[in-house]
Order: sequence, then C-alpha cells, then structure tokens
Amino acid sequence: MNATFERRLWMLVAACLVAAVVAHLAADEPVARAAQANRLVESQVLQWTTEFGEAGWWLIPAGVVFAVAAIRRQHNLARWAFALIAAVGGSGILVNLLKMAFGKSRPKLLFEEGRLDFTPFSYGHAVNSFPSGHATTCAAATVVLALALPRWRGLLLPTGFVLALTRVAIHAHYLSDVCAGFALGTACALVTLRVWAKWWPASVPR
Repeated sequence: MNATFERRLWMLVAACLVAAVVAHLAADEPVARAAQANRLVESQVLQWTTEFGEAGWWLIPAGVVFAVAAIRRQHNLARWAFALIAAVGGSGILVNLLKMAFGKSRPKLLFEEGRLDFTPFSYGHAVNSFPSGHATTCAAATVVLALALPRWRGLLLPTGFVLALTRVAIHAHYLSDVCAGFALGTACALVTLRVWAKWWPASVPR
C-alpha cells in the first residue's frame, strides 16, 4: 500500500469526522428539510443508485471473483477480492453496533415528530441513523478498489461519496450520518490491509 496515499486516506477519515460533527451541529436539519422540499425522494434514479450502498452488491461479486480467481490461481486478484469482502463485512458489523450505541433518530422522525435526538443503546430502524451503513459500505468498497486500481482513484472515491450522499437525498440519513459512515468505512478498509500486512506480509495483495 502506497504510504503517501495511505496518509491521504487517513486525512480523509479525519476530515469526514470533523464534517460529521459540524453537520450535526449546523447542517443536518436544514439539509434534510431542503431534500424534503425538493421531493428528491421521488427520483427513481436516486432510489436505484442508493441501493449500491447495500453490502450484497459488493460481497456477492467479490465472492464470485475470489472463487474464480482462486480456482484459476490468480492469487493477487483473489487476495484483493478477499480484502474487499473483509473490509465491507467487518465495517458492516461495526457500523451496526455503533448504530445501536448512538441511537440517533432518522429524518422520518424529524418530519413527523420534530425529533432529531439520540436514545443510546436502543434498537429499531427509526433510531439507528448514525452512522450510515450504506455510506460505510460505499467507502470500504471504493477504498479497497482505489488501492487495487490506482489509476482509477480519482474516479472511485468521489463516486463512492456521491453514492453515499444519496442517503441524504432520499431522507434515509442525515448529512452527519453519511460523513461518519464514510470515515468509518475508509478506516476499516485501511485497518484491514494494515493488519493483513503486519501479520501475513507474504500474502498481502499488491
């Protein structure tokens, strides 16, 4: 993993975390109400593209690539596929634990009840907004792809963030949820490869 690019990604993580705090304090409600006023949730394009934040869209193809590459002894490709599976799967488990720990209400409750609050250690779709799971998945997947395909970095990471932002447009999450989720997914991808390089350096993907 290129050290310079890794540092830039950690800077991205820090920037997203700062943005999450600022957004929660100053932008979550106005941005959510602007999305509601512009009826973005009715866009079929947004409804379709936001589904790419579902882990299955990444895990299933990665699993197929891993199996085929392993059979064909394309070891480096198989390792990158496994890295994507590990990053997306691991970040998915972590983000669900954090959702329950924070218990942040979703925009739906803002529109219906005027609520934008936290009920820590609670369970239920209406109160598990922070961080965004879709944003976490988008970040974890696109960071691994950006590391595997360095020529496409300039396209992959912005595309991942735009996909994550669709969650705000369709009222599923607040802006702070997306920023925090993108930070989490990026960090999980980096930690996955860093741990791999430390404990199994001979097999780390190149």
